[in-house]
Amino acid sequence: MKNRMRTRKTGSGFLSVLLLAAILLFQPAGGLTVRAQELPQTAAGTQTAEIRAGISAQNAQEAAAAAQAQADALMAAHLAAWQQAKEEYAAQLAAYQQALAEQQAAQLAASQQALAQQQAQAAAQTAAAQTAAQAQAAAQTAAAQTATQAQSAAQAVPASWFAGKTVSILGDSISTFQGWIPEGYACFYPDPDNDIKDVSQTWWMQVIQNTGMRLLVNGSLSASTVCGDSRAENSGAGCSSNRIVDLMGNTGTVPDVILVYMGINDFFHSIDLGSFSGAAAHRNDHYIWDFTEGYELMLQKLQAVYPTSRIYCMTLLESNSWEGTRENANGNTVEDYNSRIRQIAAAHGVSVIDLRNCGIAGNELGWHTSDGVHPNRAGAAKIAAYVTNALLMGG
Repeated sequence: MKNRMRTRKTGSGFLSVLLLAAILLFQPAGGLTVRAQELPQTAAGTQTAEIRAGISAQNAQEAAAAAQAQADALMAAHLAAWQQAKEEYAAQLAAYQQALAEQQAAQLAASQQALAQQQAQAAAQTAAAQTAAQAQAAAQTAAAQTATQAQSAAQAVPASWFAGKTVSILGDSISTFQGWIPEGYACFYPDPDNDIKDVSQTWWMQVIQNTGMRLLVNGSLSASTVCGDSRAENSGAGCSSNRIVDLMGNTGTVPDVILVYMGINDFFHSIDLGSFSGAAAHRNDHYIWDFTEGYELMLQKLQAVYPTSRIYCMTLLESNSWEGTRENANGNTVEDYNSRIRQIAAAHGVSVIDLRNCGIAGNELGWHTSDGVHPNRAGAAKIAAYVTNALLMGG
């Protein structure tokens, strides 16, 4: 009996052990496993997001760097182009100055040589004349001096229609001089590089002195063109009403003579020459960019405001032309503009003083101008002599 009970206990204990082992063996461990797996997955997602954010930031930085590099390259290109243009202009200016200096040196040498030859010939002739007949030479010299003095006295006070008459000038920089043009007008003379230092050396003052006229208004404006805004009160265009009215000055006096010497800046700015039918046409005020229209409007206004004045249109000298004939951007020459000036003046019954015949050729500009445009003393003297003769002979 005792042995049975021991056996039962023993068996019961063994079963208990087995049961406990089975329970432990088949206990669900999923919860622990799931939590263990979830933690690594969450960390991996965070790491992926951080990587993506880093790549995005890197891409943005690379894009910004590329944009900055492109902007730097563009700025460098602009600076290089500007520097190249600056160097080209400097080279052109140096070439022009060298050509001008060479031409002036050659002309000076030729002039000195010619002068030396003339002096030598004069000395030889004088010596021969003195050897042959000193008394006769002295008498001839005295007679010549008397005749010259009488001629000079006659020229100083010319017996002509112009003596005592008033004159106004409508011009550009070629006809300016400081203190002799309206207040606010841009001025060229006197210029450091030009030998005209006194107003008496300008072409227009020499004409006034030669003819006995009196200056009313020198309405010349440096850098001005014939064309432009003909309506604006502050317009510098030769066809503008304010430039025309300025010729009578503050006194409202009508000038007896008006000299018009404009157009070279229209040539330089390549203002379209325009077309002309040969007959006078009425022109209206507006912004004009056509030389024919502008010049005709200018004459139209001059004749309307000053019907009793004698108006003279002066043609243009060749400018900056060292070898052959210069053309502007439109392919026009100075002579094209001169031809149009003559045509318009003829249609309106206005006299023309043609400076083509004043003795200054295109290849002599280095001798008669300071820069290929503005006359020096020698050039101004030739212009003055020609204009004076044209006025006295034709007036």
